[in-house]
Amino acid sequence: MPEPVQLPPRWGLGDFIWIYFAGIVVSQIMASIGVAITGDRSGHIGALTLALGTGGQYGTWFGSVAFVARAKGTSLREDFGFRIRARDWWVPLAGIGVFLIAIVLILPLTHLAGAQQQVVNDLDNATGLTLAVFAVVAVLVAPICEELLFRGVLLRSLRRRMSPEWAVIVQALAFALAHPMLSPTIGDLAVVPGLFLIGAVCGVAALRTGDLSRSIMLHIGFNFLTTVSAL
Repeated sequence: MPEPVQLPPRWGLGDFIWIYFAGIVVSQIMASIGVAITGDRSGHIGALTLALGTGGQYGTWFGSVAFVARAKGTSLREDFGFRIRARDWWVPLAGIGVFLIAIVLILPLTHLAGAQQQVVNDLDNATGLTLAVFAVVAVLVAPICEELLFRGVLLRSLRRRMSPEWAVIVQALAFALAHPMLSPTIGDLAVVPGLFLIGAVCGVAALRTGDLSRSIMLHIGFNFLTTVSAL
């Protein structure tokens, strides 16, 4: 009896768009619930509001990508290359190196802007449990969920339509511009070139390895030093 033919995944750019905005909407709703419960105000977000907001965004992204994989493909592992390998322990160090290069790249822009990223301002005002939530989200949760969405869904969708070089450039640009979309301050816009750099490096790593192991590890290293430097 012949083996069943495995059809190619049917997810694409439309899925990236709805998943991205679904995460943003859920994040705003959950953060609003946190504010209603705690009475937090702008610039002084507590641990509960932060956990609800970021959990809503990244939880929606992760769950939606998993849903799309099962509904229109095979699985997270097969369709999006969601693998984390222990032998890639050294890759976060490379991510730290990318961060240092990014700092040199954006230093003139941040100096001219005379302002910090909003996330840095939030970290300045954070203490105790809020600081711990920031650290866990930035160093672990964000790299995994953002890599699934941008280097998983988006990059692979673009790769079906264009050359590897253009796919890497377009997804890196989308990744870089997505960060200041909800906070288009001068400080946030000034770091876009640095975000484009890590997005491009992660994109190249994802295409070369065929999975997200090294792109996740690179992102973890980048965000780790980002968080430490902000602190």
